[in-house]
Amino acid sequence: MILVEAGSRSLRSFDAQLIFAEQLAARGFTACIGAEYLPEEAGRGRVYEAAKFLVDPEEYEAEIVFVLGAEDINDLLLSSLRQKQLEPDVPVIATGRFETQQSYIGAKARLAYALGREATVIDLTDFQPRSVLPSAASPLVAEIQPTPRPVQQVSNVTVVLGSMELDNPETLSCFSRMSNQGGYNLRLVVSGAQNEAIKSSSYRDLPTILYTDLSSLTLAKTTDILVLFGHGIAGVRVAAYAVALIAAGGVAIDCTDDEALVSSGAPVLLGPKTPFSLDGYLAGKILGNTSQIAEQARKSQWLHSVDISRLEAAAGLAAKIREPVRTEQRTLFFPTNGVGLGHAQRCAVVANALPDDMSPIFAAFPSCIPLIRREGIDCIPLVSRIDTTDSPDGNDILTYRRLSAALQENDRLVFDGGHVFDSVYRVILERKLSAVWVRRGLWPDGRSRETMLRREGVFDQVIVPSEAFEELNDVYSFGDHVHYVGPIFRQVTQSAEERNGLRARLAERFGRDFKQLVVSMLGGGVASDRSAQIQAISGMLEGRTDCLHLVVVWPGSKVQPATFGWTNTRVVQTFEATSLCLAADLVISAAGYNSVLEILYHKIPSILIPQSAPYLDNQERRAKAMADRDLCAIITEKDFMKLERAVSDCLDHDEVEIYRSELNRIELPETGASRAAEIIAGVTLGK
Repeated sequence: MILVEAGSRSLRSFDAQLIFAEQLAARGFTACIGAEYLPEEAGRGRVYEAAKFLVDPEEYEAEIVFVLGAEDINDLLLSSLRQKQLEPDVPVIATGRFETQQSYIGAKARLAYALGREATVIDLTDFQPRSVLPSAASPLVAEIQPTPRPVQQVSNVTVVLGSMELDNPETLSCFSRMSNQGGYNLRLVVSGAQNEAIKSSSYRDLPTILYTDLSSLTLAKTTDILVLFGHGIAGVRVAAYAVALIAAGGVAIDCTDDEALVSSGAPVLLGPKTPFSLDGYLAGKILGNTSQIAEQARKSQWLHSVDISRLEAAAGLAAKIREPVRTEQRTLFFPTNGVGLGHAQRCAVVANALPDDMSPIFAAFPSCIPLIRREGIDCIPLVSRIDTTDSPDGNDILTYRRLSAALQENDRLVFDGGHVFDSVYRVILERKLSAVWVRRGLWPDGRSRETMLRREGVFDQVIVPSEAFEELNDVYSFGDHVHYVGPIFRQVTQSAEERNGLRARLAERFGRDFKQLVVSMLGGGVASDRSAQIQAISGMLEGRTDCLHLVVVWPGSKVQPATFGWTNTRVVQTFEATSLCLAADLVISAAGYNSVLEILYHKIPSILIPQSAPYLDNQERRAKAMADRDLCAIITEKDFMKLERAVSDCLDHDEVEIYRSELNRIELPETGASRAAEIIAGVTLGK
């Protein structure tokens, strides 16, 4: 294991450690960084990036120690090296950019004092007489691509704004026009202040990422053409990004005020100093000529100065390029973060419709695992989300680490959810996955379309399971990659004999005969608290001695203790809610996507009570579409006092027969699980 240390502790030196550790990992080495180096102000992006490298002192045994930024060694590093008491056979290699021979000798002396022996000190100015960023602690090296980079059908253009001011609205208007034309895919790398300015403007849909949203290597992998604006190079991460891109055969264009990249001798193009001329420059001189430009860049002697193999040779390292763990492509389904039972059930329906030669697996949270495994599908357990203010992203970082461990390059990831989490976004780009987004619609009023869709571009295909009624099928994005399929839900068949048998077993199980069976499915309070409605329904049915009321919830759901105090009410935790609904005389349900489709396609008379929460879909619209067609009764939050009347009409006045008659008459669209499975199975490998 290679331990990456730094001469001093700061945000800049920590960036250098992260960059170099990832480069070593890409070359097949096992690299780590001491957890004590993590700055308090690291920010979310760096914490994700560091998660795979940070170790506590007792968790590793260093075989090699690299010290970055040896031109600036402080006492913390010397104390750390002294305390480690490294064995004599553990090499210590230090890199730095030394202005004088005296500073080089001084660094060697300080390291020797702490170690009790000589360290190998490499002066990077010998390797890179004209560094892209002379102040960087990072060696700023990269792996030279041995073969020409494949030419993409549509180039990915990334523009780093650097120190560019955004006070001129015409600047954002220019980038907006560029992002809306079809010749290339535009992405802006921005600072936090620039991002705020963009998001608060009328151009908030511009595709932006922060400097720390992705690692330099990942940015280089996902960029064909890099454009730098501003004054100078915007920090070590951008410098490492540019070096990695050029070494990989990408095209870099220097539009900085001081021509910072060109002055280093790097094989880059000198571009316009203003973004207003950039689109014409790209269309006229770059697009269509990228392979020729890259071929000329490959002949540059500058590449020799950033070749990581030279640094490895000087340090006595031999690259250990890792072979893939598997030869076959893996298809992994990831239902949304949190509880996600409805998402998991929908994914299981699609997974079961895949061709027989595909063996999908799931990565899911504990609440979903029994549901998935009972379908005969293997599952990787994830860690349940814990609400904490200390580490709000801690759970998603763990998810990111487990997804990263389970997937390798060109595997297939199927994500079902509304918000694309950092864990999903990062692992798709880092592993170059063939990714599919199963995205439900009917978003509630006020939810920002731009926010929800800003990461859609990382997916090869988007599958949108439709609603049963056309007016509910809102369109959020367009393109050949977006596929609208029929409704996807779990279907159950139940004969009259099976129905009677289930009712008899329920009477025996609960020790009471009944003529009327009412099933309530209002959730476990995770999305919306419906305990008041459950108590009201239980109270209404308490006086009906010939009625059995079942409160049906997912296994593991929390149920208010008062629910267990009613004589006619029983709590049932089950994955077979649909079977109970088919056996019931009346179902009282929330108006979620799965629940409504199961009620509709199985022709079950019901009363719908829509739930509401900021992250839920618009259940009230869905329920009203049903009620307007006389397919159910609806009780909204404003109509709570009408609930008792609705229950009485259904049980005592044959209202359910009206609903059953309309349910039997209505024509419904063809279900979409098979089509979704075809799309997933046919996703093109690679990016």
